[in-house]
Amino acid sequence: MKQNSSHKLRIQKIWKDNQSIIFVASIIFILVIFAILYPKKQYPPVPEERLALDPFLGTENAPITIIEYGDYACSGCKLWHNAGVLDEILELYDGEVKFIWRDNAHISTASITAANAAQCAYDQGKFWEYHNLLFNNPRGFSDEGLKAYAVDLGLDTDQFNLCVDQGLYVNKVIHSMKLAGEDGLNQTPSFLVNEIIIIGPPATSYLADLITTLLDE
Repeated sequence: MKQNSSHKLRIQKIWKDNQSIIFVASIIFILVIFAILYPKKQYPPVPEERLALDPFLGTENAPITIIEYGDYACSGCKLWHNAGVLDEILELYDGEVKFIWRDNAHISTASITAANAAQCAYDQGKFWEYHNLLFNNPRGFSDEGLKAYAVDLGLDTDQFNLCVDQGLYVNKVIHSMKLAGEDGLNQTPSFLVNEIIIIGPPATSYLADLITTLLDE
């Protein structure tokens, strides 16, 4: 009897000492089973020529190129967009600036979904209008909201909805995010002005001084 009690105590001690290890192992096992049963969604490949196409404003062959890496769920990006800094710069340096948008949709999966939807709008020549709606964000980033924006803009909804449902440009978004990482731009918004890095939303005066200096070189 005493031997059985001692054996039981040893088992209880082993369980107590290894409880956290067993718990972690159980979680890992569950995650592995989940990954097997529910594999990661595969998105369509994007042709190289489409990967290289980025929406831009301004003059295509301008001496100054500004690239913004942004996220539609980023509050700093939204504030900078709504402040009208870009409009002021394009007006001040008419013909001398090309502004490019690239996605760095790292905040959430909704960021990637929204970025994909904007790329779908690009196919119908309404990227910037859709881009603006996402930053005003009256309907959110649900599939229903993203599709409603397309209705607001008069897009071909059958084409747009299929693009959204298939995640047709998710790999384009991921490609842009990789470019941001290669440039060491892990925060949003981040900018490249002729390869000069700016982290955070720049004021009009700061950008204007930088552009003027670059044009004078």
